[in-house]
Amino acid sequence: MNTIPNFRSNSMKYVYLEKVDVTPDYRDEKVETDATKFILRRSRTQYKPTLPDQAKAAVGTLAGAAFPIVHMMKKQGVKNPLKVKYGLPEMILVSATTVIGSVLAAMPGNDTKTNRRKAEEGVFQFCNAAIPTWLAASTLKLCETSQKFNNAWAKILSTAGAILVGMMGSAEVSNLICDPHDKNPDRKLTLKDTIANLDDLFGVLILAKVPFVDKLHLEKALPFIYAYCGYRAGKTN
Repeated sequence: MNTIPNFRSNSMKYVYLEKVDVTPDYRDEKVETDATKFILRRSRTQYKPTLPDQAKAAVGTLAGAAFPIVHMMKKQGVKNPLKVKYGLPEMILVSATTVIGSVLAAMPGNDTKTNRRKAEEGVFQFCNAAIPTWLAASTLKLCETSQKFNNAWAKILSTAGAILVGMMGSAEVSNLICDPHDKNPDRKLTLKDTIANLDDLFGVLILAKVPFVDKLHLEKALPFIYAYCGYRAGKTN
């Protein structure tokens, strides 16, 4: 007969319950930062602007476009706003006033974080409108000083490249201005931003005085495109 008790099986049955994990915990700041950025990005995509936000942004951007256009009409001696002539200063002026008007009109009634987000989007929209236009206009002047590249197609291709570079640069500049310490997710270019840059392409083609562009009367579309950019800044959250 086997009368020896099996102490081994009893003692090993709950052996792991006797061990206590005494390893110290350390915060992983990178994981926490990535998680915070993900939550912010998810919240931003899920939250939609309300109808009052959209209405205030629309009123603000239209007012921001109207004041400089009225001033330019008086200065140029025209009575039809669609006949206003645009140079580089006029383009930058209207793009700035539409953004400022929309953001200021949409701010009342919102919390500080939302208003800050609107202001940051306003910076992005202005940079996205002004920087590509400025680079393209500078490229256009270089083409005009060269006998080899002083033609319509050279101007179109070179300014299109300048606009593309300016779009990418404007995103970097706006992120640097709004978030110099890189605490929040960067504002990336989207398809809508690309569509909004039609104002840059139209504006440069107008400045270039390309023959077939004169027949299209693209300058009539500029106020509406600038107003759309301003509206996007005001309705953001």
